[in-house]
Amino acid sequence: MKSDGSSRRPGKATVNFWVDVLIAMAFVVAGVSGIALLVMGSGGGYRGGRGAAGIREVLFLGRNAWRDLHDWSGIAMMAGVLGHLLLHARWIGCMARNLFRKPSSRRAVKDCPVEA
Repeated sequence: MKSDGSSRRPGKATVNFWVDVLIAMAFVVAGVSGIALLVMGSGGGYRGGRGAAGIREVLFLGRNAWRDLHDWSGIAMMAGVLGHLLLHARWIGCMARNLFRKPSSRRAVKDCPVEA
């Protein structure tokens, strides 16, 4: 490791921030794509295919593109949440153990490890 700090590893707070940014971005993409899919309908056409084809594109993207965006952003969101839970595993474990202890022997919330 260099002494000037140029090859420093990011701290836990920085990693946590970027994991949270990933979750937020994936949430927005999943939400927008979900609304687009809702607006486009089921894809079977109006009245079971007997009528007009309905909306074929939203914001220049077809149904398959929106479905792919929706699926992959959902996967990214799940990965981000899993990473977030792993980053906070010690704190979650401490708080969960406190739930099953007698009130007199519980640790104070401030005693559970918060890693920044």
